[in-house]
Amino acid sequence: MAKVIDPPRAPRRGAAQELKSQLALELALNAFAIGGAAVVVRCLLLSLAVDDRLWIGSTIIQRTNVLLRPFSFLPGADFHLVGNLSLADATLFALVMMVPIGLLARPLRHQTPNS
Repeated sequence: MAKVIDPPRAPRRGAAQELKSQLALELALNAFAIGGAAVVVRCLLLSLAVDDRLWIGSTIIQRTNVLLRPFSFLPGADFHLVGNLSLADATLFALVMMVPIGLLARPLRHQTPNS
């Protein structure tokens, strides 16, 4: 006996929303990766005492000063730890490192297969 071919199913109503949600998540992760890499490079340059006279120092350090501005108001923010790396820079670096750790520490949701 031949098997009857079913017509194609209509797409689910939530499929477009799921696709938009995945796109937003991927864009947010890419933005975080770019910003996080800039912060890591900034901390590396400052700890090696690379100043603004070099092109890489002026490019990275000046562009990431915007991210550092909220932390510069904290008490002791101008205390230098290693080279020119201040406590505010180290706090920003720690914040960037804590985001992926927090994402990994979440419990996994188990999906049940649909029958």
